[in-house]
Order: sequence, then structure tokens, then C-alpha cells
Amino acid sequence: MKIRLFFWGFILCFFRGIAQENNSLTTLEQYALNKKVRLNYIPVSMPQNANERIMDLGGLHYLIPISKNLYGGINTHAALWGDQGGLFTLGVELGINQHLFSKVFLDANLDFGGGGGYRLLINKGAYINPNIGLSYQFPKFNIGLQYSHFNFYTGRIKSNAVSLYVEIPTDIHVSNYQKSHQTYNINNKSAWNKPFTKGGFMMKFDQFFPFGGTKKDAERNSELLTNTLYLIGFEYQKYISENSFVFIHTDAIYKGLEAGFMDIFGGFGYEPIQTKYVDVFTKLALGASGGRIQAEGGATIYPTAGLDFKLSNHFTLSTHAGYVRALDGDFEAYALGAGLRYISKTGGSYSKFNPNEKVSKVKTQGIRVSVQHQTYFKLQRFERENRGPIDLHLLALQLNYDMTPYLYLAGQTAFAYEATYLKDDSRNKIGAGGYADGMVGLGVYSPIFAKEKLQLFAEAFVGAGGGAGIDTGEGIISKIKLGAYVRINDYLSLLASGGKVISPITNLNSNNINLGLSIDFSTLTAIF
Repeated sequence: MKIRLFFWGFILCFFRGIAQENNSLTTLEQYALNKKVRLNYIPVSMPQNANERIMDLGGLHYLIPISKNLYGGINTHAALWGDQGGLFTLGVELGINQHLFSKVFLDANLDFGGGGGYRLLINKGAYINPNIGLSYQFPKFNIGLQYSHFNFYTGRIKSNAVSLYVEIPTDIHVSNYQKSHQTYNINNKSAWNKPFTKGGFMMKFDQFFPFGGTKKDAERNSELLTNTLYLIGFEYQKYISENSFVFIHTDAIYKGLEAGFMDIFGGFGYEPIQTKYVDVFTKLALGASGGRIQAEGGATIYPTAGLDFKLSNHFTLSTHAGYVRALDGDFEAYALGAGLRYISKTGGSYSKFNPNEKVSKVKTQGIRVSVQHQTYFKLQRFERENRGPIDLHLLALQLNYDMTPYLYLAGQTAFAYEATYLKDDSRNKIGAGGYADGMVGLGVYSPIFAKEKLQLFAEAFVGAGGGAGIDTGEGIISKIKLGAYVRINDYLSLLASGGKVISPITNLNSNNINLGLSIDFSTLTAIF
């Protein structure tokens, strides 16, 4: 009987959490981060004997201030035009922004990361990208012109260029991570009494039905691609009016083609019909896709239309149909998909677009964002590769979204930048760049202990990964990890973990270790 009582008490704590009631919202400290979203373009010259001489590269950067003039952030790049479609990267950067005169600033940064596409050109996958130039600040956006040097330094792509960027500054209001999971009544005198931001997080599944001139890559003799492609992905939406939103999403293949195809899109959505139970939406996405299909530029358009079925105040079942078309290539497909969307309203207590939509209570939502170095040991290659196993080193980005004090949702992506060859064979050393994976999963925290400095965790992920000849079959993989966070201060933690990376359909079974730095914070979430 005592065991049963303990078990059910543990379950209730686990899934409900322990929300502390606090009637004075004015006591919750608030900090504003002046983050920036930057879109940039770099024309990258290709090696002399490559088919194309220029690869047009597009980048998306998320930057936060470290001090008055110093900033850091994360970024991703993708090939858009040329013949390197399917080249994607993930990087971290550190930069300075120094006022010169009037509205002109000096902007310089150093970007390091991993990724790639065709292995002969990028080899192990690591790149370095220093930039220096000038920016001009307008009231609501900035533009910049820089000299850039994009260099896959273990491979053959090394290019000097003049690059351009557009930057949009926005604010995000946060509090200490340790204040998570507390409940407050609305207080009109509080600094938190401001409009909330409505957003959506969606795990999605797509099916692409290729037709026309769509072909597999040259390594497969450019066969026509006619079989269905199955993809798993993640989407984030931010509403800019009561019925319109901007979004970003990414997908990776897990069935229908050898692992390696992925995409990343950004775009605009509109809901022309909103009812109590169903919303009708249309979306237009522009972005990049490629990998394991015939060489092309990468730039892709993806219009869709669909229905959102409202399951509760927080969850909708989203369905859509659409058309995918490469703008610089032959790839085209019809698309059908579905996803489960979680809707949140964060950072305030009322709607900016609907004054009648107010909430009486809010709670603090815990979020962790970490940059990690990951190592996968003794990864097996496809048999046809005739190469030995390798240790693969990756740069990874992970987001934890707390559901309770002890349970969280997590999303992660990782890109290879270095490899250690375990077999001394010249053929073995034709590079490991181009491997990437993306996963979603669940994690559990222990209570924090050791003078509130140490917290243990366990995580389980499932997703898709492939590239670099790693034997993931058609792409589906899973990962389990055990580790610990060591708190540095109210906003930073170190983390370390170890675990397994497994493919359920191949012989892939790799130990892995992970080391990283986590940014921890909380923000307000409306209680309906």
C-alpha cells in the first residue's frame, strides 16, 4: 500500500509539477534582451575544376548581446543557387558592433561551424568565416556590407567575397530560470503587464510525392525519383496579427530515399477563416532543400493550404497539402502532411490585437538553450563505401521547453565538423562532412541539489540523420543520454552527458559524449 501511494504521488508531481502561487507579479524581476535576427547573402567561389564557379549561400543568424559592443549567437547557412543544393551548415559566432558616427557602425565577427554537402569539396565539414564591414541603422532594421572569407579549411572551398545582410532588432523579456513554475495573479502596475506574444511549436510529418524530372543524385546514375519521401520536422510560428504569422521550419528524411535529404524554410502564413473548432490557413515558404537528389541550386518554394483542428486551448491537430518546387533545378513534388501544434502566449498578460482577450493568471515558463560539442564513437559506414569506422565530432544546438519542474520537451540538431579515422586507409579519408541529424524527444530532471548547483537529467530522442556515408539506412535514428547541469549563475550552466546513438534498422550502435554551455531563463506564459 505504501509503495502504491508513493508511486501515484510521484506520478502526480511528475506530470503536474509544483506551481507556487505568488500574488505579487511586481516581485518578479524582468530583464530585456535586445536580440537581433540577421539574414545574409554570400556569393562563394567554387574550386576551378568544379562544375559551377559560384555558389550563392543564404544565412540566418540569431544574435544576443554579451556586453555593450560584444555579441554572440548561432547561425545556419544553406546553398541556394549553383550546383551544391543540399549543403547546410550550423555555426556559432562572436562579434563586435562599434559606433563610428551618425548611424554608421563597424561590425566584425568570426563564425565557426560544421556541415556541408558533397564530400570531395568540403572533406571533414569544418568551416571558418571571418567578416568585417559597416552597418547602417534605420529605425526598425539595419543593413550591412562586409568583406567575408568562407573557408571549408579541410576541403577545397575557400572564397573571398563581399556579403550583404539585413538585420531586425527585437526585444525579449525574461527572468531567472530559478523562478520557473510559479503562478501569479495579473497586476496592472507590474512591468509584465504588456501584450503577450502568440506562438506555435509543431512537430510535423510530411510526405513528398516526386514527379516530372526529379532525379536521384549522380552517385545513383541520375535515376528518376518516383517513390514517396517521408520526412519528420519541426516548425516555429510567431503571430504578427490576430490571423497572420511568420514561421520557420526544417525537415529531414527518414524513409523513401537513402538518408541525406533535408530542408529549411521560412515564410508567411494567413488564416482567412477562424472558428471555434477549426481554422483554415494558407502558407508560403521559401528556403532551401537537397541531398541525395540530382545536383541543383537548393532554392525551393513550398506553398500549402490546410486545416487546424482545435483539440484544446493549447493543442491543435494541423493538416496540409501543398506543392514543392526547386527554383534552380528539376525537383518537384506534391506534399501531404500533418502535425501536432502547441500554442503558447508568452511575455505578457493581454493580446495586442484583441483587447478583449485577457488572462487572469500567468505562470513562469522555464527554457534552456544549449550549444554542445558531441562525439559519436565508431560509427559504421555503408558496406559499399568500403571504408572503416570513424569517430565523428559534431556541433549541436538543443532547446529544452519545461512542461513541469521535472519533465521537458526537447529538440536538437547536430552537424559534423571533424572526424577521426580508425582505419589507416587512404580511401577511408575522403571526408566525413555532410553528416547531420535532427531529433525531438522527452527529458526528465532530478531535483536540484548540492547547494542548488547540480541537476541530473535523462533524455530520449527520435529523429532522422544521415550523410558522409554513415550507415543510418533511410535515416531514422534514436538517442538516449544521461548527464548533469552544473549551474554557473542565474543564466548559465555547464552540461555533460553520455549515451547511445542507435539506428533501429541498421547496425549503427555508437557510444556518445556531449559537453556544452546552456543559457537558462524563464518567461511568462498565459494560463487559460
